[in-house]
Amino acid sequence: MVEYLTRANFIQGLRQSPNDSVDAVVFVTGAITPFDFNEVRQCLDESVRVLKSGGLFFIHGSPTYLPELGVYLDQRLTFKYWIAIKSLEQQNTGGLPSVHAAVLLFVKEIGNFQINRLRFPHEYCSHCGKTLRDWGGKAHLMDPEGFAASDVWTSLPLEDNYVQLSEPALCAIIKMVVSDTIIVGPTEDVKTSRTSISEPTYQYYLPQFGPKISCPRESQILEDSLWNVVHHGDAIEILKRYPDNSVDLVFADPPYNLSKGYSVYNDAQSRDEYLSWCNSWLEEYIRILKPTGALYLLNLPRWTMYHAAYLNKRLYFKNWIVWDALSEPRGKIMPAHYGLLFYTKHPSKFIFNQEEIREIDLRQYCLRASCIRERKALGEDKKDTLTDIWSDIHRLKHRRDRDYHPCQLPDALMERIIRLSTNEGGIVLDALAGTGTTAIVAKRLGRRYVAIDIDDAYVRIIREKLEQIEDLGYVQRQSTKRPRPQYSKKSLQLELLNLAAKLGRLPTPEDVQKMSSYSVDVYLETFPTWGKALKAAKLEVRKNGNTGA
Repeated sequence: MVEYLTRANFIQGLRQSPNDSVDAVVFVTGAITPFDFNEVRQCLDESVRVLKSGGLFFIHGSPTYLPELGVYLDQRLTFKYWIAIKSLEQQNTGGLPSVHAAVLLFVKEIGNFQINRLRFPHEYCSHCGKTLRDWGGKAHLMDPEGFAASDVWTSLPLEDNYVQLSEPALCAIIKMVVSDTIIVGPTEDVKTSRTSISEPTYQYYLPQFGPKISCPRESQILEDSLWNVVHHGDAIEILKRYPDNSVDLVFADPPYNLSKGYSVYNDAQSRDEYLSWCNSWLEEYIRILKPTGALYLLNLPRWTMYHAAYLNKRLYFKNWIVWDALSEPRGKIMPAHYGLLFYTKHPSKFIFNQEEIREIDLRQYCLRASCIRERKALGEDKKDTLTDIWSDIHRLKHRRDRDYHPCQLPDALMERIIRLSTNEGGIVLDALAGTGTTAIVAKRLGRRYVAIDIDDAYVRIIREKLEQIEDLGYVQRQSTKRPRPQYSKKSLQLELLNLAAKLGRLPTPEDVQKMSSYSVDVYLETFPTWGKALKAAKLEVRKNGNTGA
C-alpha cells in the first residue's frame, strides 16, 4: 500500500504510525516552502522512528541544501546512495548550468538492506545506432529488458525535480522498494510533466549552521621558490608555508576511507577522524585561495555531503558536479556517482572560463573511438551545453593508462577543471597529489603548479613525469603486454548460453561435463563463481520464460 499525504497531513500521519511499521518513506522537501528547518527535522525524526529494520528512507531536494540534511540523517541511519536525477536545465549562482536534482537513500539497520533491481530502457547512438553504453566486448551480457540503473539517472524525461518530484522519478523510486508499505509526501510537489521550472533553486544556509565566514581581501604574491614545485611531506604542515590569498585553484581528491592499499596513509579511519583530517587541510585551502579563486573537491557522495556542509559556512557554493564514472558493475544500484564540489571565495568575481568549454559532444552520441572518428570525418559534430553532470569522461580502467596508484584520475577530468577556473600562468595546488595528474596537466596547459604528497614513491613518480613533460612535451608510458588466456570469458559464457538453449534451463556442472567442449575445471579457473559463468545463460533462460535448474 502506498499512502500519499499532503503537507498538512504528512507529519501527523507519521506521528500516528507505530514504531517500526513502515517499509519506506519518500520525503519530498520541495513542498516545505518557505523552508522551515524545525518542520523538516520533525519529519526526519518521525520518519526514522516509523521505519522498520531494513526500511528505506528517500529524501528529495536540491544540492544547495541536501548536504546538511544528509549529514543530519547520517547520524541516525546508514547512507547508501546519493541518486543524481538529470532534470530540466536551470541557471544557478554563477557556476555551470545545473541539471542535477537529487534523491538520497538511507537504510535503517544496514544488515537487512534490500531493494529491487531497477532497469532503464537501452538508449542508442544517433550516429552509429549502437547502444550508448559501450559494453566493451560484453554485448552478449546485455539484458534485453534494459540496463541496470546506477546512482546517476540520465534517462528519465527532463522535468522539474528541484522544487518538486516528477512522476517518472517517483515511479522509479517506488519500483526499488521490495515491500509496499510506503508513505509519500508532502504531495503538493509530486508533479506530472511540466514545460518549465516553477521557480529556480537558490542558495541558502540552514539556521543551525550559522553565517558564512568572510575572507580577507588583500592578496599576496608567491615567491618564485614556492611554485612549480613538488613537496614531499605532510600536507597541512607544507600548506602553512603558503601565504594567504595566493593560489588560483585548489583541488583535492582525498583517499575515500575505503581501506585502499596506500603505502603510507591509513585509509581506514573512523568517521570523525577522517572528517577532522579533511577539515584541517580544507581550512588551509580556504586561507591560501585568492579572492578570485576556486576550490574543487572530489569524493564519494557520502563524504561529499559532509564537505559541502562544512564549506557552505566558508565559501560560495556554485555546483555539486556529478562525475558519472561507473567503477564496476556491482550491487542492485551500481555506484557511478563521484561528487565534485565547486566553490569560490567571492560570490561573483572569480575566474570562470565557461566560454572555453561551453559545449561538449552531443549526449546522444556514443563514446566508441570508431564512431567518433567516423562522424567527425563526415562533419557530424552536434554539441550539448556543459552542465553539472559529466558523463563524457571515463575512469582509468586499463593498467596501461595508469601508474601504481589505487585511485588515479584521468587527465581529461583535470584538464576541464583547470581550463574552467584558471588562466595561463595561474597557480594550481593539489596537496594530496598522488601520482601527479593535477600538476602534470597544469604544466602542460601553461599553469604553475604545487604538488604535495606524503608518499615518497608518488613524489618520485610526479617528478619523473614532470621531467618528461619538460623534455618531450608528453609522458611516456611503457606498454604492458599481458599473456592472452587460453580461453576467453566470452567464449565460455556463450558455450553455456548454447547449452541453456538446448536444455531449456540453466546448465549444471554435470551438464558441462557431459555436453561441453570445455571441462568444468576451465570454468572454475576462469570465473570466481559458477553464477558469474552463467550470466549470459541466465539471459537466454529468462528470454524463453524458463526458470532453470
